[in-house]
Amino acid sequence: MRYRKGFVSNSSSSSFIVIEGPIDVPMLQDDVLFIPQTFGGTEDFGWEIEYHTDIGSRINFACLQAESMDENYEKMLENVLKEYFDISEIEYNLDGYIDHQSAACENENIEMFESEETLATFIFGVNSLIHTDNDNH
Repeated sequence: MRYRKGFVSNSSSSSFIVIEGPIDVPMLQDDVLFIPQTFGGTEDFGWEIEYHTDIGSRINFACLQAESMDENYEKMLENVLKEYFDISEIEYNLDGYIDHQSAACENENIEMFESEETLATFIFGVNSLIHTDNDNH
C-alpha cells in the first residue's frame, strides 16, 4: 500500500497541438511504414512538460487519437500516410497512451482530423508539435 503525506493535488494533464506548415515529407527506404519503428518518437503522452516536435511523435499521437475514435479516422490517417509517403503498407506496433484529459475520447486534440489536408499538415508540418503539460504549476 502506498501512503501520501503532505500536500496532495488532484492535478491532471493537459496538452495541445499546433498544426503549422510548410510540409516536409521524409523519404522512406522501402514500401512499408512501421509504426513506431520507422521514425521512433514518443509513444506515451502523459503529464510531463514537453514539446514533441519530431515526425515520429506526431505520427504516434495521430495513431493513438485515431484508434480511440471510429474507424473513419483510422482510414483517414492510413490514406494520408500512404499518399504522402507513397507506400502500400503500414504495420502498426504502437503500444502507447494519451493521458485522459488530452485524448480524443474526451473530444480533445482532434482538430487534426478536420480534413486529410489538415492531418497531413499536422504530421508533416515543420512547425507542427504536441505540447504536453499539467496543472501542477
